[in-house]
Amino acid sequence: MTAPARLPTVLLVEPQFVMRRTIVAVARELALVEFHEASSVARALPLLQARRFGGMVVDLDDGNDALTLLERLRAGEFACRPDLPVIALSLPTSPAASSRLDAVRPLRTLDKPFKVRELLSSVALLAAL
Repeated sequence: MTAPARLPTVLLVEPQFVMRRTIVAVARELALVEFHEASSVARALPLLQARRFGGMVVDLDDGNDALTLLERLRAGEFACRPDLPVIALSLPTSPAASSRLDAVRPLRTLDKPFKVRELLSSVALLAAL
């Protein structure tokens, strides 16, 4: 008997507890990925410094902090590879923030409000990379 395939590990940076728990529970039920959770950019930093992830889903509500995190990721400052696939969850932003987001090349950007099904479809794409 073979061991079950290991699911990709994805970092979820989402401040809203209910949204975070819903995403994690549904992804676990569908066996898409194994999420590690951080409720803020500050809590995500030690995780990114200590281990590698196969992808990241990040809520941009932290504004500059979240965009700076993605810029640091792309600059190779963390244990993860600099081209890590990222799904960005975003409210409409200023032209300057939009330009910064484009520069970090997320795999997908989902504008809020979005359907959980839409996010999970993006996570499945991320997991396939």
